[in-house]
Amino acid sequence: MGQFVIGMIMLALGLYWFLSNVTVSTYFGLRFMGIRFGGGLIVIPFIAGIIWLFLNVDLVGAKLLTGIGIVIILASIISNMQFIFRATSLYVYLLMLILLFGGGALVGQVLFQWPKDDGEKKK
Repeated sequence: MGQFVIGMIMLALGLYWFLSNVTVSTYFGLRFMGIRFGGGLIVIPFIAGIIWLFLNVDLVGAKLLTGIGIVIILASIISNMQFIFRATSLYVYLLMLILLFGGGALVGQVLFQWPKDDGEKKK
């Protein structure tokens, strides 16, 4: 049990330390078939769907247009996301990796441990 707890602590610290050194940035817009649509144009289907929903809630087309607008907005955000690892020393980077993979190995060793065979077969 102690090996599992130590492994989880190492894994959590390494993961936190590694992820705190990553910067995520994005811009709002979408490029489709060589045409760049700005952030304002991306939300037009969503706004039209919301207006249509407030005018008549029972229409399937209004729900469909609103759903398509949400999908377009999410696709725009995800497709333009960038992950940048901040500069750090090699020593710190190696410590992060040791904590991450060492902790993962300790946890994996406890979780995926095969039952021990004593050489006796139970009848």
